[in-house]
Amino acid sequence: MTEKKTRKHPLYSLKNRSFRILWLGTFASINAMEMAGIAGGWLVYTLTESPLALGIVMAGSGIPLILFSLFGGAVADRVRKKNLLLLTQAGLCFISLAITGLVVFQVVVLWHLVVASLVSGMVSSFNLPGRQAILMELVKEEELTNALALNSIAGNICRMGSPALAGVLLSIIDIPGVYGIVALGYGLAFFSLLFLPKGEKSPKKADRQGGASMINDVLEGLRYVRSNPTLSSLLVMAFVPLITATSYIPLMPVFAKTVFKAGETGLGFLMSSAGIGAFCGSFFIAALGDFQRKGLLMLSSGMLFGLSLVCFGLAGSLGVAMVFLFFVGIGGSIFLTLIMSLIMSNTPPALVGRVMSIFIMTWGLMPLAALPAGALAQLSGAALVVSAGGAILFIFLVAISVIHPPLKRLR
Repeated sequence: MTEKKTRKHPLYSLKNRSFRILWLGTFASINAMEMAGIAGGWLVYTLTESPLALGIVMAGSGIPLILFSLFGGAVADRVRKKNLLLLTQAGLCFISLAITGLVVFQVVVLWHLVVASLVSGMVSSFNLPGRQAILMELVKEEELTNALALNSIAGNICRMGSPALAGVLLSIIDIPGVYGIVALGYGLAFFSLLFLPKGEKSPKKADRQGGASMINDVLEGLRYVRSNPTLSSLLVMAFVPLITATSYIPLMPVFAKTVFKAGETGLGFLMSSAGIGAFCGSFFIAALGDFQRKGLLMLSSGMLFGLSLVCFGLAGSLGVAMVFLFFVGIGGSIFLTLIMSLIMSNTPPALVGRVMSIFIMTWGLMPLAALPAGALAQLSGAALVVSAGGAILFIFLVAISVIHPPLKRLR
């Protein structure tokens, strides 16, 4: 009776007051982050007129995720997650206010923005594992997939709307005004956290003494993942698309301007198609509720992701490309949401911060993976790079489903 009811209400996790508060704060934080990306890119290019400077600042946020996420996960498993999130959200708000001040007083230079990008990435390497891990305290296990899908919906709404909003606001209130709104978004996220329950403090361990115990905590998480074939496979599946299939995002301007001759308008249509598909995929997962064949759907959606990328790369017109990008968004969104759900549900609560930090660490590779993708596209064309990446992902998922059949039976 209960399962049937949850299937009728795709937003049912929002009935949980604590999750509803976290979701609203997450929405405000993601919106701020997306707007900051547009405002920051515009500021960098206004100062330097250098594409290389844009790449340096973008890579600056990814490098700390690779270097520090494991420690962020260890901290999330040690302390009250609410306190960790309060501290990191305050940090993100302060960084935005600092940039606002530098721009207002006309003293901002490139190195300020590089440092801000590095510090933001470092703060996020502690914020993101904590934000994922706290879900285990706020929702029941049968609500987890729905809650993650709703978080994905929030992210997709912001990715579709926030860049456009930032672009409009840049022409009205200029860069300082947009950064002020970014700081307000991070501030609202901080304020919402105050209304969450105090939460649980992780149990103390006898061997936790000073910095050495932090290293031991990190190593404990790595050893657990290595000893668990299911988690190892899931984390590898999260990693592979980042180096093979996400290259279509930074290469989208090439398709819009060079391949389809559609200019800025075509770029907007292409990105919107993928964004709408991702939103639909997230809503589909939310509507399913606590269904049983998560592993099979995860593998199937990943294969859809890969095949759709192959077809997008081979598309001969803008309209056909938009159709396939819609399915790219659906497949990618379902695939990522289910991987996150399965990783968390197959991890003991005491280790979830550290295990999720390994997953989040791979996100830092995304801006770095854009560099070799761009170089290959320069040599062989963007269409070939994207289609080849999609084909590699599809073949990999077929192979891992054959090599590790239990993945298809994960619930």
